[in-house]
Amino acid sequence: MKKPALSLIMMFIATAALAQAPAAQKPAASGAAQPAPVAAPIPKPAIDAADFAYQDHAQRDPFWPLVTSGGAIVNYDSNFAVSEMMLEGIISDGKGRIAIINGAIVEEGKRFGIYMVQKIEANRVILVKDGQTSVLQLKKEE
Repeated sequence: MKKPALSLIMMFIATAALAQAPAAQKPAASGAAQPAPVAAPIPKPAIDAADFAYQDHAQRDPFWPLVTSGGAIVNYDSNFAVSEMMLEGIISDGKGRIAIINGAIVEEGKRFGIYMVQKIEANRVILVKDGQTSVLQLKKEE
């Protein structure tokens, strides 16, 4: 195409676009500016606190701590029956003993789920729940 024809087409498109644009409002005769139109307020959605409750879907809440301030690992799945517990190890440092039950570190005098760790001995742990004593025995590897 030649340049004059291209210029003519561009002028035609621009004229058509201007013809379709809405005309600007003229100020009032008194010279005072008219206020800009106000948009309708956007209604706020109703917020229900239940919409923000954490749904755990049988998983641990990610905001619960994994370690206590003393450095012990927290096990939230520790409400086991004694028959479901496995004593995995006992560690002694001369000052005291700690035990590992189902992957959780437990100390004497502290709670493990619904049980109180009454005593940690060289090869067993004594747990108390509601006045009943249960013993977890350390199994020897063969």
